[in-house]
Amino acid sequence: MPIRDEQTRKKKREQLRLLNESSYDREAIIASERALLEIKTEGTVYIDIPFQFDFGTNLHFSGNFYANTDCIFLDTGDINFGKNVKLGPRVQIYTVNHPVDPTERLEKGLAIASPVTIGDNVWIGGGSIINPGVVIGANTVIGSGSVVTRSLPPNVLAAGVPAKVIREI
Repeated sequence: MPIRDEQTRKKKREQLRLLNESSYDREAIIASERALLEIKTEGTVYIDIPFQFDFGTNLHFSGNFYANTDCIFLDTGDINFGKNVKLGPRVQIYTVNHPVDPTERLEKGLAIASPVTIGDNVWIGGGSIINPGVVIGANTVIGSGSVVTRSLPPNVLAAGVPAKVIREI
């Protein structure tokens, strides 16, 4: 169940601001990220600074993870990363959506969280956007600039807006 505590969110966002403004020391960044995101998995988890998150409490790593600079993780819902996942610069992963009906949106202010799951050995090209509720199968590659609106099977190359399977790998 995602953690959405506002006090924790505020504290983690302040820690993230300080991290993003820090001098570039890869080992210090890795240690700071492990503490900030409460990473317990074995294997390297490295997110190049700057990056952003919504809560910082709903990001889950399996190890050997790399994200290039300027990534955004809107983790109102859980974001689950398999092993050996690589993200290009400015990849955006969203787990929150809002009602389509304007009355519901305005009167109720509802946010709908849907988890995102990214399988083992996935590579997501720079500038791609992953929408709420998407599952990306193992060994899949997403071309740069793609918008992934639906789940993708394992072992495919997908690209485009919206992303479509181009071929099997």
